[in-house]
Amino acid sequence: MRSVPTLNIRNVQKDVVDSLKRLAKKNGRSLNAEVVEALKDYSERESRTRDLLRQLDEFRAEFSLPEDAPKPEDLIREARDERAREIDRRARGL
Repeated sequence: MRSVPTLNIRNVQKDVVDSLKRLAKKNGRSLNAEVVEALKDYSERESRTRDLLRQLDEFRAEFSLPEDAPKPEDLIREARDERAREIDRRARGL
């Protein structure tokens, strides 16, 4: 039989515990099972995030931009500003 580690958690805020209890009841699980599921989901999300960041790093290395290329945030800001100007023109009936 395989040994499963035990995790004791202290000093959890009451509202967090209450929320977990509500979720456990809604999902038909014990509080312990709900916490285990939440931790498992968190771990899987963290793993997917790490994989995505690795893929983005690989993509960036493969498709490097020239030093003078505009930053994405500058392009986004420019597009938003242009959209705001267009909305303003339409609102004024121009």
